[in-house]
Amino acid sequence: MQRRSRGAFALWVTLYLTLVILPLPLALISLDPGRGFWINFSVALGFVGLAMFGLQFVMAARSRIVVHPVGMDVVLQFHKQVAYLATVLVFAHPIILFLVNSEFLGLLDVLTSPLRAKFAVTSCVALLVLIVLSVYRRRLRLSYPAWQFTHAALALVVVVTALAHALLVGYYIREPWEQALWIVLTIAFVALGIWVRLIKPLLRHRRRWVVESLERATDDTTTITLRLADPAAHGDAGFRFEPGQFAWLIARRSPFALTYHPFSFASSAEDHQRVRFTIREFDNFSHDVADLQVGETVYLDGPFGAFVLPDRAPLVLIGAGVGVTPLVSMLETLADRGDDRPIQLWLGNRREDSIPCREEIDRAAQRLDLTVTHVISRPSPTWEGATGRVDGAFVSARTEGLPAGTVFCLCGPDAMMDDVEAALTRAGIPADDVRSERFGMV
Repeated sequence: MQRRSRGAFALWVTLYLTLVILPLPLALISLDPGRGFWINFSVALGFVGLAMFGLQFVMAARSRIVVHPVGMDVVLQFHKQVAYLATVLVFAHPIILFLVNSEFLGLLDVLTSPLRAKFAVTSCVALLVLIVLSVYRRRLRLSYPAWQFTHAALALVVVVTALAHALLVGYYIREPWEQALWIVLTIAFVALGIWVRLIKPLLRHRRRWVVESLERATDDTTTITLRLADPAAHGDAGFRFEPGQFAWLIARRSPFALTYHPFSFASSAEDHQRVRFTIREFDNFSHDVADLQVGETVYLDGPFGAFVLPDRAPLVLIGAGVGVTPLVSMLETLADRGDDRPIQLWLGNRREDSIPCREEIDRAAQRLDLTVTHVISRPSPTWEGATGRVDGAFVSARTEGLPAGTVFCLCGPDAMMDDVEAALTRAGIPADDVRSERFGMV
């Protein structure tokens, strides 16, 4: 996983921690010591958890200012992991109160408790549901669009009711400057919502794309080529992305739609008027993409991602299934740039007739110093190539003899990537020479 720069990443983390801790000095000024350390400590945890959940909206907005220093893949993983930590902090607040004084348990009776307690209970219940739906989405067979909608709605309920609870308690934010802080934060969240739900969709509408062609790549994948409806929409330079990045797509919906789907670019970054995606039929939009018609409008939000082509180094590209798409983007870009570095592609698939982007790979091999190894786990009797899986054992057997400074770029299922990354570590490959993209977003 490539980061833009270590300094930018450190600054990003420092700014995040500052914003998380900022409410504490204001909320805990001039407190009555009679309340005791544990009560005040529990409130501090609650404020930190609330600030973290507020900042989740900032990360979910996919602003370039937030994303660029570290890459969208890092932001998404950080967003996911922080949600668990924030949940622990938020629930620690009432649990400590209950342990310190059992009388607080009476506030759980929403029929008789004051409004501030009702808001607190509502926030906690909404948070539990949000976490359960996120962790068990696939087991519950919740579709990606339905999950997106419920995730956004529940997150809003969690933050708004928690803020209402804090304001109604009043004790910790009773001073004018304390109230001003939370008012500013609330306005910022509202403004962020306006940006995400109004301004960005208007920009997407102006920069809309049109389906230029659709091709059946394999039995379960479709390649879609999009062109800019207005070539001047992105200025004289056209649309720019780095090979390996991805974008969110919205099709057959308004640009204001709440549901969108992430896919990696599978085309050369040197074409600034067209982009191509190879999409496996898997879930809702990806399943319905084959039904799109030439000339239909598609909206694109991106590019995002820090999994990008190294500037100069021998390359080993490792993928499985549709995870090959960002690797194909790298190959086509290198071919268009006349790059002469040595490249190897190790690609795993179930059957030889289910290899996504095989024609694109073959064309790239004619223009590059590229060696391709297809690994088939369920080969036909006539298959004469490598068999098995692209896993740690496969990679370990092939790392010796590679040129010094070789960079490995990985994209595929999590289990495969975990195994391959562990094998590369055992082989002594420096961490900075291993770049990865995990295409499972939820």
